Amino acid sequence: MRRIYATGETVFDIMFRNGRPEGGNPGGSVLNSAVSLGRLGLRPVFMSDFCNDMIGMEIRHFLEENGVEARQVISDTDMQTSVALAFLDENSNAKYEFYKQRPQQPDLALFSADFRPDDILLFGSFYGIMPEIRAGISHLIRQARQNGAIVVYDPNFRRPHLKDLPRVKGFIEENISLSHIIKGSDEDFGLIFGADTAAEAYGRVRAINPDAMMFYTKGKDGCEYFHNGESRSWSVPKIVPISTIGAGDNFNAGIVHGLILNEIMAADLLGGGISCHKIDDIVDHAVQYSQMCCMSQENYISCRCRKS
Repeated sequence: MRRIYATGETVFDIMFRNGRPEGGNPGGSVLNSAVSLGRLGLRPVFMSDFCNDMIGMEIRHFLEENGVEARQVISDTDMQTSVALAFLDENSNAKYEFYKQRPQQPDLALFSADFRPDDILLFGSFYGIMPEIRAGISHLIRQARQNGAIVVYDPNFRRPHLKDLPRVKGFIEENISLSHIIKGSDEDFGLIFGADTAAEAYGRVRAINPDAMMFYTKGKDGCEYFHNGESRSWSVPKIVPISTIGAGDNFNAGIVHGLILNEIMAADLLGGGISCHKIDDIVDHAVQYSQMCCMSQENYISCRCRKS
């Protein structure tokens, strides 16, 4: 079986609506994706800086209950689990404030995995560009590439980090250069590159990595796809969301699941031999999982979902 590896921050999300806390979930962009993939029976390996405080131990237990193998890549007993406050507006869209501690320098031996050809590495968010652990992230990505794994990157760059862009933009560009698939939202590409359209965003991505496949999401306005000079677009069914937290993360889970179901290998991504039917199927999974998440108070797909 092809293995899925994922690395990203671990936080506990607390949701606020009308100024009052409404609920909380284990969170972090890639963690959300990993939980959905675990609920699909794919047994992903999630690598993160788990803390040994009470919240951290609860999150580890939650991951294991949901079919995710949790690996600690930074073990600093003085750290506490990070918290993210998500303030939901009248359309259930979230604005975030983060309360995080900077991790210690990574042990490169822990930022490592037994990658085999056509395994999948999913990574992104600010964890993928954090200067303090950049050496570990870079080591893991390059190890995946050297061993023939597919690398999927979501910058998931948010406005609270805009002040950090001058010192981390080079890391974002390096991540793009090393990835087979880049998925980003209109907000991501607007903040990072000042891009106003999907075509403009793809132009910036392609200048860095001519072979990259790119998915550009626009929330309720659908998504677009670019690869090897081809482009496509899709609308999405209209829904009334309960919360949009995790929508993009579950789109990523759908991409990864779609790659596996359609037996798409690394050579297919570099060779451009992927049929429109397979791309449609990937996007169908991505949109379905994204919208399923939006119709829930959780950050992941339903435990009952077992689409194949």
